[in-house]
Amino acid sequence: MAKICLNSRDELILIDLDRIAFFQANGNYTQLTYISGQKQLLTIGLSKIENILKASIQPGQKGVFVRLGRSLIINKRFIITISVPKQKLYLGDYDNHLFGIAVPKTLLKALKDEIAGTFQN
Repeated sequence: MAKICLNSRDELILIDLDRIAFFQANGNYTQLTYISGQKQLLTIGLSKIENILKASIQPGQKGVFVRLGRSLIINKRFIITISVPKQKLYLGDYDNHLFGIAVPKTLLKALKDEIAGTFQN
């Protein structure tokens, strides 16, 4: 996957999508979290990030980012565990980086069913 470029009046930000764990809404801004733990506050909203991510998908490819509710976009490549009863989604790289994110049960159940369906024969 390629990098995306966010260009504003005052700054230019290059984002390597392969290293993004998740985007989380923070008011009118978006908190970007890399799998390494590095965080960056973006001065655009989550809906605009979602549109940029959709536009970055090459024809014939599936997107790896999925929106969960109003405040979260995750990278499906980093999913380790989906715990519906605990309302937790764990993202990690099987190294030293693990993030536990609280997500409503209904969203986790739908995500779990979608992912489990891709592994069914």
